[in-house]
Amino acid sequence: MRIEGSAVLTATPGEAMSDEAIDHVLHALTGAADRIAADYVAAVRLRQELYESDERSARLRAAETWPPPGLRIDPLESLGARQTLLAEETAEKLEDAVAVFAAWYADVAACAVVAQLVGARLTPVRVAAADPYTHMDEHQLALLPAIPEADRELAELAVWMDESLADVRLGDRGLTPVGGRDFAAEIGLTVRRTLDGRSVLVQDGWTEARRRRLWGRMWLDHQMPLLPPTGELVRALNEAGAEPGTVEAIREASRAVDAALGAKIRAHDLNTRMEEGLTDNIPALDAEAVLLWRQADELPHLLITYARALTDHLPRLRLLRRG
Repeated sequence: MRIEGSAVLTATPGEAMSDEAIDHVLHALTGAADRIAADYVAAVRLRQELYESDERSARLRAAETWPPPGLRIDPLESLGARQTLLAEETAEKLEDAVAVFAAWYADVAACAVVAQLVGARLTPVRVAAADPYTHMDEHQLALLPAIPEADRELAELAVWMDESLADVRLGDRGLTPVGGRDFAAEIGLTVRRTLDGRSVLVQDGWTEARRRRLWGRMWLDHQMPLLPPTGELVRALNEAGAEPGTVEAIREASRAVDAALGAKIRAHDLNTRMEEGLTDNIPALDAEAVLLWRQADELPHLLITYARALTDHLPRLRLLRRG
């Protein structure tokens, strides 16, 4: 099984994890993903309850009369508004948290299954690569899949060009920066100053940089890990002799992720067309976009379902290789 450009397949040095260690991590990821998803559902429910409470309070206030000069002094109203604001902020932050934990869970589960199918071994550093709250030092980063040399060279050139133009009045000469630092950040690099004042590119150890390094545009554009294509994964499962029930369960979970991702891409495209005035049929496209966004919103939860399917069937795949 070969997936060009995919960080799922990594032949990295370092200590290989035992099956028991991988199972322990996957079990913990299952619990963490389920808990943060449940917290998000509860936060959305509370937000909706507060919205409805605010509407009822507004109707009651509309029926009240206030003495001149009409200044409203209502601490309970202020408290309700503040609670609603906090509920909105909490729901938004938890939605982001669900996305990063779902991506991490799906990444590890996919790595575990693909490694099993190709006879590779996982390392602790690769499994921890998408941990949302862990920093890695340069020695740990060295054990991750290497940043393509062509990308690194392009980033170095772009940073050099931007810094060479820094003291030039760009507008007067018709020159514009090329966004070297932004491009470097997209591939997991950051700029560091040496003692003699030179700028050098180094691997960024923070989580967002590692996600970009591993998953590239898939993460930047869609907040998705880079997963094995459904067709290749199914073919590899069949070639390994996986049971039909295992193949079908993983196929179904992977296709659901594909469908939600496709809806997200289509919704983005429709929004762009409407914003840029590329269509006259705004109402129809807007209605379609609303439905697509609802489907796309399920993507993190579908990633959790996908990861759980891979996790559940991993023991059966191990038996195949041992047999």
